[in-house]
Amino acid sequence: MDALLDSIFLNNFFFRWMPVLATLMIMSFLYRDNPLYKIGENIFIGVSLGYGWLMSWNYVIRPFFIMPINDMIIEFKASDIFIILWFLLALTMFFRFSRKRGWVANYYYGFFFGYAAGYVIPITVQNVLRQSTNLMQPLNQGSLYESSKWFVIIFGTFSALMYFFFSKPHKGILGKTARAGIVIMMIFFGAAFGSTVMGRVALFIDRTLVLVDHPFESVISSLIIIAFLIVYFKFIKKEKQFDDQTFV
Repeated sequence: MDALLDSIFLNNFFFRWMPVLATLMIMSFLYRDNPLYKIGENIFIGVSLGYGWLMSWNYVIRPFFIMPINDMIIEFKASDIFIILWFLLALTMFFRFSRKRGWVANYYYGFFFGYAAGYVIPITVQNVLRQSTNLMQPLNQGSLYESSKWFVIIFGTFSALMYFFFSKPHKGILGKTARAGIVIMMIFFGAAFGSTVMGRVALFIDRTLVLVDHPFESVISSLIIIAFLIVYFKFIKKEKQFDDQTFV
């Protein structure tokens, strides 16, 4: 079975045609929603779920559940009681399939989120304190840029906080500082949005390079997809024609 799968998926033909065909099938949505796009979307979701399940099995379920149970069978320890409790608590998730007893799974959610909050909050506070202590350094060290950037960080943080200070009207110095905080926040949001756009552009460039590296496959696949779209929308899926009398 493994040899058959390797012969199907691990060959030169598959590696040359599948990336190009999958890319063009997803890009066909730019024209209109069509069956090729849905097929490519379902394949992507299925492969992603299969890969996620495989990673979860190898790095979560097997080392933290299967192997401890095997060790528990060989030699039971007092600390293994916690594993049994976690397992019983995880089983409450199956009560979600019951309409009457679905509330039982809330105990798992409550315990899990409480445990996660107790684990994450101290780490977050430590990171914030570490960043704050990094700001408290002598300004006479390094170049002019190294010294001036701390003024920008401190003033930007202070002015942004003043924008959310609603106990007094934003007038005078407080109002000017709040307006400066608006500018700082807009710069931050613009940089964050630009970073997101650049991430999408990087993905598009990567897909474009795949098409450029396989010109023959790209041209043939494009012609096949264009022909399918013309036939599908022209003869198979005809849009309904509406006139004024339809709505009377």
